[in-house]
Amino acid sequence: MSSNACELLADLVAIPSVSGAEGPVADRAQAELEGAGVPVERLGHNLLACIGKSGPRLLLNSHLDTVPVGADWTRDPYAAAWEGDRLYGRGSNDAKASVAAMIEAVITLAAEGGLEGQVLLALTTCEETKNTGMAQVLEHVGMPDGAVTGEPTGLDVVRAQSGLAVLTAQWSGRSCHAAHVAGVEHVNAILEAAGELAGFPVCCTLDGAHPLLGTSTVAVTVLHSGQRHNVVPDRAEAVFDARLAPPHTALDAVRALESRLPKARVGVRSQRLGAVETPEQHPLVQAGLSAAGRSRAVGSHTLSDMALLNGVACIKCGPGVSARSHTADEFVLRGEVEAGARFYQRFARLALEALSTKEVRS
Repeated sequence: MSSNACELLADLVAIPSVSGAEGPVADRAQAELEGAGVPVERLGHNLLACIGKSGPRLLLNSHLDTVPVGADWTRDPYAAAWEGDRLYGRGSNDAKASVAAMIEAVITLAAEGGLEGQVLLALTTCEETKNTGMAQVLEHVGMPDGAVTGEPTGLDVVRAQSGLAVLTAQWSGRSCHAAHVAGVEHVNAILEAAGELAGFPVCCTLDGAHPLLGTSTVAVTVLHSGQRHNVVPDRAEAVFDARLAPPHTALDAVRALESRLPKARVGVRSQRLGAVETPEQHPLVQAGLSAAGRSRAVGSHTLSDMALLNGVACIKCGPGVSARSHTADEFVLRGEVEAGARFYQRFARLALEALSTKEVRS
């Protein structure tokens, strides 16, 4: 079974699929499913397959897109040739290993039959950018009864994921011609911003800690100011990434920035991706732990399409290691892919069995 997943993974990695350009890789994934007799519905370049019978609906979802290649690679990021037990390439770890493992699990489950409900497989676009692919799928099929999002977690079962808020801080100044800075009254917005950001910590944390996710963090990640070399800028803007664990909100992060940056006007650019958490004792979480051979679930600050499943019993779990994601010479191990395919197959059966009980569905 799992050697097929490794072969498919090499094919998927060989096809560039930066967010917004997922068509060719979607074609390859669709061909794999349809070649095995699993019908596929196409929503743009999102793929949706459904197997099983009426009953609880379990969603298996992962994403087809990747981040751009970037610098410092020592090998061709799209050669996609196994080197012993390693497959190097952009997207090999994040998250095409999960895609290949889920495809093989669904093909195997379809051939074996006997499911206690429906398994929906959604392979989505634009997860690395705006999560629009997952949103389109959920608008089309509605919310499932349970879900697993495929991301590189080392097959650790993630039951809690931090939310994301993007904040901005703006400093105002008074411009003048750069040739007259010695004699004309002005306020350089770059220096206003730099003066306050110089004292900003590497990681600003909010008070309190979530038992799985730890502290909520705010980090400055972007700084913009100025348009021309001969004009002193009258505006500067910094962008902040806030990873928020319950009970913190974007407003808490705004207040923290306002206290540290008194000269700035602080606002919220985005807060649509909130935190997600499923209780440890929920039968779906327990099904994940059993399928993965783990004793306890964990939390994750890394964002994924799991953020769009708020209100649904869900976990995040998949082959690979999160620390390899978005790095040069990204890779995944053969044994990780094989274990991932086995996990998704076991989990689907256990989760549907758990979700089919009246107590869980009511």
